[in-house]
Amino acid sequence: MQRLTLFLLLLLTACGQGPPPAWQEIEPEPLPLTAPLKNPERGFYATDLDPFHPDEASLAEIAQNFTLVYPYAGWLPRNRTLTEEELERLKTTFDLVKKHGLKLILRFRYGEDGDAELDLIREHVRQLLPIVRENADLVYVFQAGFLGRWGEWHCWEATAICHDDAETKAWLLDELLAGLPPELPIAIRYPPDKLRYLGLDESRPPAAPLEGETAWRLAHLNDCYLADPTDTGTYPEEEPEAWRAWVYAENDRLVYGGETCAINPPRTDGENALEESTRAHLDYLNSEYHDGLIRQWKEDGTYERFAARLGYRISLLRARWPKAVPAGGTFTLEITLQNTGFARLKKARPAFLVFEGKTERKNLPLALDLTALGPGERRTWRLRLAAPDLKGPVRIGLWFPDPSPRLRSNPRYAIRLASALPFENGVHELGMLRFF
Repeated sequence: MQRLTLFLLLLLTACGQGPPPAWQEIEPEPLPLTAPLKNPERGFYATDLDPFHPDEASLAEIAQNFTLVYPYAGWLPRNRTLTEEELERLKTTFDLVKKHGLKLILRFRYGEDGDAELDLIREHVRQLLPIVRENADLVYVFQAGFLGRWGEWHCWEATAICHDDAETKAWLLDELLAGLPPELPIAIRYPPDKLRYLGLDESRPPAAPLEGETAWRLAHLNDCYLADPTDTGTYPEEEPEAWRAWVYAENDRLVYGGETCAINPPRTDGENALEESTRAHLDYLNSEYHDGLIRQWKEDGTYERFAARLGYRISLLRARWPKAVPAGGTFTLEITLQNTGFARLKKARPAFLVFEGKTERKNLPLALDLTALGPGERRTWRLRLAAPDLKGPVRIGLWFPDPSPRLRSNPRYAIRLASALPFENGVHELGMLRFF
């Protein structure tokens, strides 16, 4: 019997099949929610930035705790076009944002009391969009801005020149959609404005998320999140809950966030706010305003839980692969991931299995789409891979870099999994694999 078994093993090996490989697997512990975990394109954001007067020291400090920054001081002049010096400073701001591994939530506006003459707004749009387009990979979301008080597209109690008419809003969206790349979301505050622009009935919310390329590019924002039944006019007074439900359904695949503007119990109470943020698929939120509510959340521990769960929070539950594979052959990698964030990852990015030997590194693309992992979901990928032509033992790891070619090598823009894994230069080390 032993001779027969040995004969069969030799025969299988000679035929190129070989015995079944020995497997190894890991089940890393999840990082606790209290563990600081910065990740790109999600989370609380900072506001201490003037894009026309950049301060590198301030950006460096922001980058210690945040990955998103909103240039609150981005006020446009009401009486002139932007100077060449101001435009150069804006370009410098983008360079510094890139240097420190940040991305922008970008909105241009004129003031708290209104906007500007329409001809001047047109000139500013003409001046600014080419610079934004050139640096679109550094912009997480472009909030439509320009019109109304705070660039929020409303003229409620405005005391300066102000535009919130449908014709002007349509013109601006035309300019933004044509002037910015399709992968950059454009967010607007009032849901009826989106329907009107798309030629749909703006008097009532649709029954389901909209389809089509333009509809997918127009995201929502809320600058009075959780404030009252209409979120201070974000939703129409008739059927605000139905409007909110439709927006939240759209947010499953659209970037969504904003800021709070009032303490509104019981809706802003910790558990209620967290539960609604799960339904809202909330990705980002102002870390400073409303200051009273943020202070309350910090005192009762809610802020910490928001910081952990805003946007995606993806953990590696299990990985399994052969201990040894033939160089240039094929092998199977099994990966189980779980998302405990409020939202799925909204922007697709590449995934790689990294092989690191003593003298060389090779990156193998994986057919692994993290955007497929919704909030609260876990999923297993079984990937059949072609092994690189390497020899001996190598370390293998997972790498989820930014899709932009100029940001890909920067580890600050790589996703970090919420798992207790060695993480260096943007790569999660899984273990060893031997090539023969």
